[in-house]
Amino acid sequence: MKRFFTLALGLATAALCHAAPVTIEFSASGFQNAGTQYPGYDGPIHGSITWDSANPYDPMTTLTGIDLTIAGHVYALAEVGIANEGSTQTAIGASPSGFNAVVGNGAAHDFLLVIDRVNPRIDAFAFTIQGKTGAIWWFPTNAQARFSAHAVPEPGGLLLAGAALGVLGLSRRRQGGASPASAPTLPPSQA
Repeated sequence: MKRFFTLALGLATAALCHAAPVTIEFSASGFQNAGTQYPGYDGPIHGSITWDSANPYDPMTTLTGIDLTIAGHVYALAEVGIANEGSTQTAIGASPSGFNAVVGNGAAHDFLLVIDRVNPRIDAFAFTIQGKTGAIWWFPTNAQARFSAHAVPEPGGLLLAGAALGVLGLSRRRQGGASPASAPTLPPSQA
């Protein structure tokens, strides 16, 4: 019976620690163009990125969703990846330049976004636009980020954990009290 309770407690703990969707929403405007001037692309840009994690502050392993449109290009999850993972920062980019660089040759739509997962904010953001040669937009003057959803234990997991702890406590209480079957016997005293 004790093994059953230990198993139930283990399952409850696992239910509490499972990965859940984490979404960070962000916006940026006032991008500076570092080359050929093409007016009208300084923002604002709004987007969100979703990944699974037991704790939103843990490093990202796989992105599960993206909602980002820059200059009319809607980025699909298949063309976006994690460039590198720091202690609190994550760099996310598009595939044309290998997720971790942006090249202003106008060959493709591209972006690189560095976010801080612990204190949600944008630390760097740059993008290029297909057909706009010699231009990289970066250093937004206004940027914001916030968690719109993050990992929260499901009520079923909490209920299971509470029940398992309660039953485990009852079983320990029963073991702690002396019952006739388990009470130690003392040898009769010699008179």
